[in-house]
Amino acid sequence: MTDANSCRAANGHRRREVVRWLKATGDHVCHICGMPIDMALRYPDPLSWSCDELVPVSRGGSPYDRDNVAEAHLVCNERRGNSMPADSVASRGEIRRSRAW
Repeated sequence: MTDANSCRAANGHRRREVVRWLKATGDHVCHICGMPIDMALRYPDPLSWSCDELVPVSRGGSPYDRDNVAEAHLVCNERRGNSMPADSVASRGEIRRSRAW
């Protein structure tokens, strides 16, 4: 398990609460590519919903802070990796062009 995963797992209840809150209050639009997220799709579908940390845990962000999480497609979240938000905005066009769906 990586350090970021260890951090999330260390207090699973708090993380689940943040994820539950985000699912309930979010607009279900990927903050990375700007496209809608189909909430009927489930993991591991690439277009399924995922909770992304705006400032990655590996860069000091909190997985429990509601101001540090946003909705994203699983594939967008994975492609973003641990880059910072400004890096993701710059790559939006690239992500949209690379989609086969």
